[in-house]
Amino acid sequence: MYLCIDVGGTKTLVALFNAKGKLLHSVKFPTNVNQAKFYQALIQQIKVNFVLSDIKAISVAMPGIVKQNCAVWLGNLPWHDFDIAKKLNKDFGLPVHVENDANLAALAEARNAKGRSLYFTFSTGIGGGVIDNGTLAKHYTDFEPGHIEYVYEGKKAEWEDFAAASAINEKFGKYVSDLTTSAEWNEVVRRMLLGLVPLTTSIKPDRIIFGGPLGLHLNSYRAKLRKEFTASLPAGTTLPRLLVAKYGSFSSVYGCYYYARLKESRR
Repeated sequence: MYLCIDVGGTKTLVALFNAKGKLLHSVKFPTNVNQAKFYQALIQQIKVNFVLSDIKAISVAMPGIVKQNCAVWLGNLPWHDFDIAKKLNKDFGLPVHVENDANLAALAEARNAKGRSLYFTFSTGIGGGVIDNGTLAKHYTDFEPGHIEYVYEGKKAEWEDFAAASAINEKFGKYVSDLTTSAEWNEVVRRMLLGLVPLTTSIKPDRIIFGGPLGLHLNSYRAKLRKEFTASLPAGTTLPRLLVAKYGSFSSVYGCYYYARLKESRR
């Protein structure tokens, strides 16, 4: 079995998978911005809710940049050089595999897909991953699309500052799930396209997979997005397929499982 941990900017999900990839049990708790308090809460949740006697490995999805199994920068969380693998290995004596959360979500969503897949999670921030023929694309392992700057309303701003689900919530004073009018969704599409168009032009994916609270509502604005997206792409650039993440809010934690299986097979 595999213990999989998805650390998010606001919540952390811990899940237990059997060897065949079936999710057996999961718990979710708030992510404390204090690193020490977060880790203490994580350990408590694991010890209270899971039996570790049959665990083969632990896999962790972290926001931001991961280098050599260590989270060196975590985006919206004020942590740096957080060696969670070393801590978990010391506490539980198990192999620990750490990777960027959007990379793992992309792996889960596109591991069986041919060609190039581009995954975005529109949540507290905007994360992204690129998969080529079922494997992580080497040149995009540090892909941080949410922190790319674009000109928005006459000023330079990071994409996630105006197009993440949290930014949309702030704009309308309600959750994405509560948006109903065409005017609201038109504004969502306008903000998303500022990043989607240049990234699609440069990366040239065969498909784009949308995750996170905003991405999972793709069906509410897919027609508008497809129309405006097509009109905005330069000549010769084909509109990719636009898909909703099949694992929903569990994409990263499923990616943890597949990543752990891959790493353990190479040990």
